[in-house]
Amino acid sequence: MAEHHTSGLGLLRVIFRLRVPDADQDRFLDAYRRIRHQVSQVEGYLGDQLCQSEGDPEDWVITSEWASAAHFHAWERGADHRRLAAPLVACATARESSRYHIRLTTTPGAEADRLLLEAKS
Repeated sequence: MAEHHTSGLGLLRVIFRLRVPDADQDRFLDAYRRIRHQVSQVEGYLGDQLCQSEGDPEDWVITSEWASAAHFHAWERGADHRRLAAPLVACATARESSRYHIRLTTTPGAEADRLLLEAKS
């Protein structure tokens, strides 16, 4: 496995955890589908994943990756963030948000990783 050190404290992982009652899950998924492509246009946004707990179907996590904390915080402070997140938050009975600087990334295939990094340079 290849191990990569990120430069400085660049990349940021945001973890948004929500409790969504069974009765609201279709509405929640519809809201997520409506906003995800708009969010993907935000400067510094690198991608996200929507995950549902295997053992507790009311437990949901959205993880997103950002080019920097500054990019995420600029988005978070903006009116678009609140407007787009409102339909998701309206479906949740509880929510919490955490932010982590990505310090190391491990991926399989060291040779493929080296070629990928060279291609991005």
